[in-house]
Amino acid sequence: MMSWTRPPKLLRYIYPHSYWKCWLQHDVLFSFDDGPGPNTEALLDLSLEYGVKFAFFILPEQADKYPEIVSRIVEDGHILGSHFLKHRHHIMDTKTTFLKSLNGSVEKIENISRNSIQYCRIPYGRLLPWQNRWINQGGYKHVFWSLDSKDYNLESKERIIYRVQDNIQLGDIVLFHDGEDSHPNIVQIVDECLKILNSNH
Repeated sequence: MMSWTRPPKLLRYIYPHSYWKCWLQHDVLFSFDDGPGPNTEALLDLSLEYGVKFAFFILPEQADKYPEIVSRIVEDGHILGSHFLKHRHHIMDTKTTFLKSLNGSVEKIENISRNSIQYCRIPYGRLLPWQNRWINQGGYKHVFWSLDSKDYNLESKERIIYRVQDNIQLGDIVLFHDGEDSHPNIVQIVDECLKILNSNH
C-alpha cells in the first residue's frame, strides 16, 4: 500500500485514527522500523548531538538481541513502539490473529524495556481500516508516515538524502530503517538529513 514517497492525502481520510503528522515538539519526526540493530546506538548518539527525539518501532526478536539499546531508547526519551510480533503481512489476519501479534509483541517489549507501549506501526504499511479500529480499541495508537526515505531500496546514500531534502515538509513523519538489513550508510544518511533540517531553521 505504501509505495509512494508521499502517500496520497486520501489515505488520511481512510485512516483518520492513525498519526500522519509529528505530534512531538519538533518540526519533523524521524522514525525507524525493524530494529534495534547494529546502527541504532549510533543513531541515538546523533539524536543527542542534534537535540531531537526519534520514534523506534521495534521487533521483539531484535529487542531480545539488544536489550541495553531498548533501555537506552526509553532512558533518552524517545518514542518506543511495537512493529508487531513478526515482520510479516497482516492484511489477511482475523481479528484474533491480528491482536495476538500486536498484544504479544507489546508484552515482550514491555518486559524488556520496563516501559508501557502506546504506539505501533504495521509492517509494510499494509493496514485495513477495520484493523486500524482494532488497534484503537486495544488502547494503542497507530503511526503511519508522511515521507518515505526508501532507504530499504539500498540506493546510494546521496540519492536517499536528496529524496528527503527535496520532499521534507513541516510536520512530517519520515520513514527510515535500523534493523539488521538496514542501509549500510543509515547513520550518515540521518546525519546529513538532520544537518539539512538545522540549516533550514
